[in-house]
Amino acid sequence: MNNEIKLQLSHLKAKPTESLIDHTEEVLKTWQLLYDQYKDVLPVDNKFWHLSFLSCLFHDIGKIALNFQDVIQEKLKMNDNYIRHEFISGMLLYYVFEKYVKEEPLVAIAVFSHHKAFNDDLFSQRERLANLRLNQTDFLNILQYLELMSNRFFEDGNYINDKIDKLKTTTSLGDLYEEFYRWFIRKYPSKLRKKDRKKYIFYKAILNTSDWCASGHKDIRDKKEFSELDLKEKTIAKLRLEGKDKLANEFSWMDFQKECLKQDSDVLAIAPTGSGKTEASLLWASKKNKTDKIIYLLPTRVTSNSIYDRLKGYFGQEHTSVIHSSAFFYRKQKDDNFHKGLYLVDKTFFRNVNICTIDQVLTQGFNIGYWELKTFHCLNARFIIDEIHLYAPYTLGLIISTIKYLKKEFNAKFFIMTATMPKKLQLLLKETLGINENSIVKDIQLLDKRRNTFITKNCLIDDIDNDIRIELKKKRKVLIVVNTVNEAIRVYNKYKSEVEEAICYHSRFIQKDRILKEKEILKKEKECKSMLLVATQVVEVCLDIDFDILFTENAPIDAIIQRAGRVNRKRGKKETKVIVFKEQAVTREVIYTDIEGVLENTFRLLSNLENPKLSESELIELVDEVYKNYEIDKHPSYKNGLEVYNEIQRNNHYVKDVTVDDKIFTREGLDSINVIPDKFHKYLSDKEIMEKTEHELSIRIGYFNQFKSEKTDETHTWFNYVSAEYNDEIGLDLAKKKAKSVVPVSGFF
Repeated sequence: MNNEIKLQLSHLKAKPTESLIDHTEEVLKTWQLLYDQYKDVLPVDNKFWHLSFLSCLFHDIGKIALNFQDVIQEKLKMNDNYIRHEFISGMLLYYVFEKYVKEEPLVAIAVFSHHKAFNDDLFSQRERLANLRLNQTDFLNILQYLELMSNRFFEDGNYINDKIDKLKTTTSLGDLYEEFYRWFIRKYPSKLRKKDRKKYIFYKAILNTSDWCASGHKDIRDKKEFSELDLKEKTIAKLRLEGKDKLANEFSWMDFQKECLKQDSDVLAIAPTGSGKTEASLLWASKKNKTDKIIYLLPTRVTSNSIYDRLKGYFGQEHTSVIHSSAFFYRKQKDDNFHKGLYLVDKTFFRNVNICTIDQVLTQGFNIGYWELKTFHCLNARFIIDEIHLYAPYTLGLIISTIKYLKKEFNAKFFIMTATMPKKLQLLLKETLGINENSIVKDIQLLDKRRNTFITKNCLIDDIDNDIRIELKKKRKVLIVVNTVNEAIRVYNKYKSEVEEAICYHSRFIQKDRILKEKEILKKEKECKSMLLVATQVVEVCLDIDFDILFTENAPIDAIIQRAGRVNRKRGKKETKVIVFKEQAVTREVIYTDIEGVLENTFRLLSNLENPKLSESELIELVDEVYKNYEIDKHPSYKNGLEVYNEIQRNNHYVKDVTVDDKIFTREGLDSINVIPDKFHKYLSDKEIMEKTEHELSIRIGYFNQFKSEKTDETHTWFNYVSAEYNDEIGLDLAKKKAKSVVPVSGFF
């Protein structure tokens, strides 16, 4: 009987090349695999699994409507009579299993929202049900199919049969939908509580995963065996590939790494550059189960790309993803076959090893994007958070809130590492993780090593012009770091003619040029004996480079230490120096404004050093001294970051998706907007979205208002153009208005 019904329904399509019944049964097959994998893992009862099965069974049943079939089979074009199938699917689930759905409406929400955001707008098309067209024979057959399949899991067969018998005689599904709408939308959301969020995540993730696996006709549930021995063998192979046979033959883990391997709880790791922190964190993560995720969180896109390139060598590209705002384009540049469908899988943490910016985890707390899948994949995950000290108070508040939630509700574990961690931040993280001193691991061997000599100059950069020129004439690798893009461009233009190799690097390059710029820096730094790199703060944690001397504008002590980490990185050079000069007024007034006195204290302490060649432990002591009066947990922005999730989720009944909200941001000072220099306007006029996006960069909204171009994009109206000078050497120059004569686009390429 079952096969006969399937045959009678075989003409109905779920997709152009797949029948509705075939797709549904593929979804149910994946559901069974997920049930087998998670039945002893998820903290749910059998009722959850019964209803989860129904969500998969019913999720696409609404596609029986002729309104959908005529479009998918190209008999009609999509018009105002088109009805989203989720409306019909969710309503049928409600009607057939009304008493169950009223007890657990979350399962219906999962069906209604498995393609679109769950918010009030989701139901704005309900009046279209008046135009619903059904083939009565198809409808009766699909009800018989649902009856047979539902009885697999529900003993109360008479209830199911009675409900379906009544449905067979109904004349208006629209009336049934209005009944559901009045009950659910107008009454139910106010009954939702914070505890419902977790169960909804489970419903939605099981449904979406089942659907995506079936649609792609492959199993995207990533499993990866990973052990200490695996990592050791891959590390030795990497050394041999680099021609370092002696190191490979004598290879053993450093004491710091061995200590991290012993740890199975949450860990704070404090170690300077060169300690092998990445491998230490992976050794800790090697104790995970094969289906559990590694989620490696970094402060910048560039560091994420760098770690991705490194870790895919350990785990294989098929098990490794990189996720951030421009990661799709980074992957696309390396592999032209990489497409948005694959990236959708990546950005919801399906891969076993996920490298991303911190924002990708923080957004799940705001109910943004596919937050349910992201959060679900945090279950039992091993999180590695690098450079924790770099985040401003608001973002740190979000991080602390996220750690607490994922530890409590999803049994996540955390390995938090940095080169410089003030004692007060250590105490805050210890309390958050609930660990003792035994879980704070330090690289004692390297903390006493001395690397660079620190010198202060109580003047601005132009007053040490002679010092800079002397170092450039010595044919050394010179790094100059300033605190604003405009200043970086000015300094670069001033000194570029003094050397054969000079590069300007900051955040105001379009995406495609920035990737090329980073590759150029790494290539020249390895090939050239002398060069000049002029950069902004983006160099602090984004590039694995090794210079001879640093001239840096004064900044908070931890930023100075990060910049200094780009000098004598491998500790094999002599007479390497870090020269700190006074900051411009804009640094005090606009950039580093969170902590009163941090700039003055940094410069004063560096100026008063008895022995200017500092060890790593002495640098950490300086950090503690600079921040000794700073109470992070009392900072208003930190408190805001700590509480904002609760407010956003409460206002959205904990399970609604957030699509527009002015409180949704993960970093402080994100008053920025993506723009395209208008020199590219003509070239991009007939290009696709991807190419236009590759020509975007981010600037402050104040700058956008000042330089906004009259040119607009008629095809993709959301792209913004600015009228300012741009080239691939210095980026977008906002220090002056663009000249009226426009540089020809052909001259750029």
